Amino acid sequence: MNLPRLDILLYAHDGRGLGHISRTVAIGMALRRLYPDLRVLVVTGCASTNKLIHSAPLDWLKLPSYRTEVINGKSHGIDGNSCFTDKELGLLRSETLQQIVLQYRPKVVLVDHTPQGKHRELLPALDAASGTDTRWVLGVRGVVGSVPQAGSMLSQQLFTDYYKGLLWYGDSLVLGTKQPGQLESQYNIQPIACGYVSRLQELSCLQVRKNNKKTVAGTIAIPWLGEHSQHVLTCVAGALKNIGPVHGNWHLFADLAPDQHGQIISSLQKLPYCHLRPPGPGYIEALLHSKTAVIYGGYNSLTDVLAAGLPAVVLLRAMQDSEQQMHLHLLHKYTNDQLLSIDEVQLTEKIIEMGLRTQLKKSPLKAEINLQGAEYAARQLVMQCKE
Repeated sequence: MNLPRLDILLYAHDGRGLGHISRTVAIGMALRRLYPDLRVLVVTGCASTNKLIHSAPLDWLKLPSYRTEVINGKSHGIDGNSCFTDKELGLLRSETLQQIVLQYRPKVVLVDHTPQGKHRELLPALDAASGTDTRWVLGVRGVVGSVPQAGSMLSQQLFTDYYKGLLWYGDSLVLGTKQPGQLESQYNIQPIACGYVSRLQELSCLQVRKNNKKTVAGTIAIPWLGEHSQHVLTCVAGALKNIGPVHGNWHLFADLAPDQHGQIISSLQKLPYCHLRPPGPGYIEALLHSKTAVIYGGYNSLTDVLAAGLPAVVLLRAMQDSEQQMHLHLLHKYTNDQLLSIDEVQLTEKIIEMGLRTQLKKSPLKAEINLQGAEYAARQLVMQCKE
């Protein structure tokens, strides 16, 4: 019996944040919306994938998750929740991904960020599919940053040997030509500019907003905790206490453990107008009804506030790749003062309080930025399916 083939497999590696999987899920949503009869699957180890998919008719395969910790701005792999070491997980996931590609025989595989995947886990799958007609496509965020794996000779060679297409998830009117130019130099192919890939933009196609009235003072999102998170949360709690309930309720989304963050949780619970919630679907609803937001400067969070049209305070993590700093520098030209960026290591209670008070007075953000990247990328993948 000849089993049916998968049309499109979407791969996103997991680690610290949600940028890779958020982009991948958004493109998966667009594929299911535009081509409902197409066979589409997402494969990732990110444990938050189901929360990001929300109510979209998008299925996914779960790999055991990697875990990382950040020390002095640099990520380090640690034992996963399955109690396999980082190295062991790399080996096990490599074998699993190879079997997925062999069993499902996808016509197209979209890979986010680097051709080799995290810890080179895609190498066996690439090799196994080399004698087939499976087409591999790489998708890259608007500003890559100083990521050694993305600019390595291995990445270049793997792309040359196995890949047929390169998608760039940025807007050249905003980011200029330097970013796609670097990609063309690295991979010796002109990238296709798709625009920003926004999950919130795709979710808005699935849901009718009940109203656009801004009834929430602000949404504060800390998608993953880093080495400075305790300090950031302390400053935020103090600022919200000083601002008070005059602007409405505040929703803070963070995965806080009582044994590690008991003092912070206690201080927030003393503010009846501040609601501490775990990351999940409620984040989108809160964001859409907020007057302002506090986010980190990752690709996913930035596209959220751009799609929601929110003036926001943007915290920049002190990561060695400097991607967030480079990206915000370019975005500022198109958002004027609507995105107020602050390095997390320089944050104080007074600085975040002043930033929030300033942003609360501003009108909705109206930036001419292309946020239709998910739909455009989906159409490009379908074209690859037909070649």
